[in-house]
Amino acid sequence: MRDNDSLTLLLNAGGRSRRMGRPKALLRLPGNGEPLIHHIARRLHPLASGLVVVTHLPAVCQALADLEPLCVADAYPDTGPLGGLATGLHHTPAWALCVACDMPFVEPDLVRLLRHWATEEWDAVVPQAQGRLQPLLALYHRRCLGPIQAALQEGHYRMDRWLHRVRTRVVSSQELQAVDPLGRSFVNVNTPEDWAAVQAQWDEASHSHAGSRTRKSDPWST
Repeated sequence: MRDNDSLTLLLNAGGRSRRMGRPKALLRLPGNGEPLIHHIARRLHPLASGLVVVTHLPAVCQALADLEPLCVADAYPDTGPLGGLATGLHHTPAWALCVACDMPFVEPDLVRLLRHWATEEWDAVVPQAQGRLQPLLALYHRRCLGPIQAALQEGHYRMDRWLHRVRTRVVSSQELQAVDPLGRSFVNVNTPEDWAAVQAQWDEASHSHAGSRTRKSDPWST
């Protein structure tokens, strides 16, 4: 893929955040208090031509209002993120960059690397890190919709269970080294303890920038 015209940013925010106890997408970042989902969207929005958000919460859409998202309710409730992916692909003309709503350190350069493989030769481009596939931060073509729907109908809700049915380009951890050597893009937040760890990392990064000429409240701003 050589430009942004065929890429839609698809944010999957349809979960119930039961382990967190409050909506993960609306967690406020240290410093500027930006909602987590807005931080993610703001970083990745320049790489895409449109923004689709799968959510049941009006507050999520309100938090993204300045980015003019298309907000849609999950058409496959109680099927996890795979149902959210299928819902989003209904509104995607070609390629979708699917990102979970709780990945605060997602690296735009990693997305650029994945986008390099978004060609007619492949239907899905999925990174592999920490010894496993990372389907919650990956590229999927609309061609994947049929196989995903088939998996849902069969009761297979795992995000990676259906990938053998399509042409999947697995981007290895070695290939990712140049753009995200520590694999920080794949850090996600499921519990209050996870969120506390992210806040601590955020504060450390902010302090490391304290001596710079212009200090930003978001140390990973683009």
